[in-house]
Amino acid sequence: MSTVYWMCEGIGIRTNDLYPFLNERKCINAIKEQLPDEEIDEDDFDIDDYFYGEPFQNLGDLLCHVDDTNSLTYNDNGNGEYYFYYTPSYPWDRGENEPSSIAEVHERIISAVLRLCDMSREKIEEIIDDDIYDYGCG
Repeated sequence: MSTVYWMCEGIGIRTNDLYPFLNERKCINAIKEQLPDEEIDEDDFDIDDYFYGEPFQNLGDLLCHVDDTNSLTYNDNGNGEYYFYYTPSYPWDRGENEPSSIAEVHERIISAVLRLCDMSREKIEEIIDDDIYDYGCG
């Protein structure tokens, strides 16, 4: 038997904090954009029907798909806490799409969250954590 450990480290947001603010119409539109051939029952829509590998892993995964910068990632700690975040990189590993400041990371997170949630920019800013440091074990 082996044990696997992984880190969630960077600047980001706990996606569990976003559930109360999800806008059904925004979520449907985002899923239609990502999965244009998907039949979506708008009268009986439940965002969880699209998670757990069907086709997204979780809300963090969906946020990664609606983020158009391709610089943010998602993960969990193995205990039900999910993150959508930017993992800092060394200067020699940076790609062209890497943010150049913490403010730019915040802006990217805010832009993605606003695609799915009814929140003010200020409220999102309040729940962004500049020092996520969590680990998972399984």
